[in-house]
This record gives sequence, C-alpha cells and structure tokens, in this order.
Amino acid sequence: MKKIFTLIVMLTAAIGMQAQDTWTVAGTEALLGSGWSVEDTNNDMTSTDGTIFTLVKKDVALKGGGKYEFKVVKNHSWDEAYPGENALVEIAEDGAYTVTFTFNAETKEVSSAAEKTGEASFGETTWTIAGVAAICGSEWDPKDTSNDLKSTDGVNYTIVKTDLVLEAGVSYAFKVVGDHDWGEAYPGDNYTFTVNETGKYTVTIKFNKDTKEISVETEKTGDAVIAEKTWTIAGVEALMGSNWDNTDTNNDMTNMGDGTYQLVKKNVEMEAEKEYEFKVLANHSWGENYGADGVPDGPNVTISVETAGAYDVTFVWNPESKELYATAEAANPESVNSLKSNFTANSAIYNLQGQRVKANFRGIAIKNGHKVVIK
Repeated sequence: MKKIFTLIVMLTAAIGMQAQDTWTVAGTEALLGSGWSVEDTNNDMTSTDGTIFTLVKKDVALKGGGKYEFKVVKNHSWDEAYPGENALVEIAEDGAYTVTFTFNAETKEVSSAAEKTGEASFGETTWTIAGVAAICGSEWDPKDTSNDLKSTDGVNYTIVKTDLVLEAGVSYAFKVVGDHDWGEAYPGDNYTFTVNETGKYTVTIKFNKDTKEISVETEKTGDAVIAEKTWTIAGVEALMGSNWDNTDTNNDMTNMGDGTYQLVKKNVEMEAEKEYEFKVLANHSWGENYGADGVPDGPNVTISVETAGAYDVTFVWNPESKELYATAEAANPESVNSLKSNFTANSAIYNLQGQRVKANFRGIAIKNGHKVVIK
C-alpha cells in the first residue's frame, strides 16, 4: 500500500512538472550565444517557486555603449513574449559580465542586471548593412559578409550596391550592424529611403563609426519593369501556421481578378478575446509590407473572436487602396458564431469580395468585422 501511495505521489509530481510552462530568454547573439532563438534550451530559465524565473549568463564579453536587446518567451514560441517592446541590457564599458535575467510569470515583469567581472578586448569592428532583400540580397541577415562596408581611414565606411531594381514610392529599410550581430546596430529605428522613379539603381551607403551618421546616395542607371507581385500574409504562428515567416508559400494570397487578393485559413483554433496579429508583404520580403491604416511598415493588424473555437479566417488585401483586413467564420456555426476584427478603417464597409463600398451600399456587407445586411 505504501508503495502504491508513493507511486501516486510521484506521478502527481511528474504531471505537475509537465504542466509547468517553460520560459526562455531570446535576444542578441552576443548576449545569449544565439541570435533571437526561441528554441535554444541553453537559455531556458529556472524557478524554485513556479513564479519567479531566472537565467544567469557568465563571462559574456560586451561592449560599452552597446544596447543588448532581449525578450522572455513562453514554451519556445513567439506567440507569447514579454515585454512588448524589447528589454535592454545597457553596458557602460567594455568587459566580461555576469548577466542575470529575472521574470515574474504572474505580473509578466522582466528585468536584468549586469555585473562586470573582468576585462575583455575587442578588435576592429566590422560594419555590415542588414536590411531588405531588394538592397541587401539577403533578408535582414547581419552575418552576410557580402554586405560588409569598406574603409580607408578606419572612420568612414562605404558600400556600393549596383543594378538594384527599385520601385518608386516603396520604402527600403536597413541598419548598419557591428561585428555581424544585432548587439550594436544603427540607427535605433531602421534607416529608410525611397526613389522617385522605378528603375535600376546604383546605391551608395556611407557610415561614420564615430558619429554613427548614415547617408544614402541613389543614381538611376536604367529602366526596369516591376512584375506582378506575390502577396503573402505573415503573422503569429497560432493564426498562420508559421511564426512571422515571410517565406511561407502556404500563406500566399490568390489574385481574385477584381483588384483584391485573398487567403483563407481553415479550422484555425482561436482563443476568446485574444488578439492575433498579422501583416501583408510583397514578394516574400519585408522590404514592402503593410499593416493597419495601409501604412508601410505600419502597426500590425489584429483579429479576435468572442468565443473560443475553430474558425475559417479570410484575409483580404487591396494593393491599390492599401486596405487589409480579416474576417472569421465559425468552422462549426452551431458551436460558435461571433468575431471581432480590427479593420484599416473602423467605419469602412466591404462587400463579400473584399472591395470597399460606399455608405449607400445595399445588401450583405462586412462592417467592423461582422456580416451585416444593409437595407
């Protein structure tokens, strides 16, 4: 009898351990040993009470003035991550540090402390541009050595990119990164530029390592025709099946032939009152993306439902008006039948083909995320 009781206690404890969430620190590679990897179990936090979680990283070589970013993620997924804006570990001087990360699973409070434990030396910094594929050839890859800048005086750095096909009015973004790691990157917000005419360009990017000033010169060298774009929805994994993956062809939209593009995701399990975020992007690149209000690089669009369940989610995008929204219909209408969706304009009315219509429209329409009959 005693053995059976002991076995029950052990099984209960094991089940409790399995149910406990895993909290992991993900951030810049120099800080954590891997660059923004939610799968890296070396950065899992530990707890003695199930509420306060900690992670200690020792002998971390960090540069003075560097702002090292991180988040705490739940169960090795970006679906739940804290804080909303990246947390920072700010370092005053070069050295070897012990960095302690702390997370409160109840309040979701994130904090960090860095203690200098020794000296560290760094060689000359390699400066690289990382940004959209249209100008860098790779998508926001700080390790791409083909984008390293060159210098003749150790202060002013330059890179020249030739035969780039750029589209008028599209915002092209990049950063200048130190030593192929996001631990040191300028400016804080992305540097962006546009061109007035579509065509082929030579783009010269200059960077001053002392002042951190960046400048861009563009010279049109020829004409170019922009082919029809592939439009893709990228968002949280629970909604899209992949997490903010701009390369996922499963989320490519279909040209409806009426000026709009659509994508339907079936049987998406959605929690009640939880906001699911997404954006639309062109040609599998973040170089051209739109969110709320049709703003380039704008805030994410969200959709939520009032009742938990399985939903068929339809995304609609109009490239001309830059209007993006989603609607959700219960996969099993008898069990759930309510939704909420943030539209690009809350007062906008759309027909069932996703086209925006005027206020005098009559018939079945979509308004504020709901199907309505306007008489």
